[in-house]
Amino acid sequence: MAGQLLCRALKGQRRQLVVVGCTDTPNEFLKQVAEHEPDVAVVSSNLGSDPQGGLKILRELRVSSPTTRPILLLDCSDPEQVIDAFSAGAKGVACQTDPFEVLCKCIRCVHAGQIWANSRQLQWIVKTLGDREPVRMVSVKGIPLLSRREEQVAKMVVEGLTNQEIAGKLGVSAHTVKNHLFRIYEKLGISSRMELNLYATSSRERSRRSSITAREDA
Repeated sequence: MAGQLLCRALKGQRRQLVVVGCTDTPNEFLKQVAEHEPDVAVVSSNLGSDPQGGLKILRELRVSSPTTRPILLLDCSDPEQVIDAFSAGAKGVACQTDPFEVLCKCIRCVHAGQIWANSRQLQWIVKTLGDREPVRMVSVKGIPLLSRREEQVAKMVVEGLTNQEIAGKLGVSAHTVKNHLFRIYEKLGISSRMELNLYATSSRERSRRSSITAREDA
């Protein structure tokens, strides 16, 4: 009932938004996304009466429908839920207690390619990224975790290329690039392009410090 009421309210914003579907089951949700290819998808955090249902859908969308920008609708705003949402691929978060106008603004901003979070939530994200240990691309024995092709894909992602652009440069399909990214995320223990970029920044800084130490030792 809550989903239907929200859907009706969004349909009332006809000059700004076009609602193409509404469902309360994960399988039907993914089916509708595949069929309509929406620009933005608003996902309840407990979709399908599963407390982790929304996060599971975000991870699935990241691979199956990367052009759809998801917003996670949280029961409440706390650091853990917000961090989990963005780590799973959310482009914005909103709370069920937020005014309806805030959700509409969130949808418009995410549609425009922006990330939506309030200042307090951004502070949580920045703190978490700052506290997180850098991702290792080699095992404890120094064995590379990524294949040569996965290294190529990771480098192009850091350079800002889209899946389609990467596919064109490598002469493969966009689906193949998606599969490479899925394996990269799995091997490195990360879940988004943002975390991959964060790793690259940390890696360059570690390399710079090592170079300085080597010159000093010489």
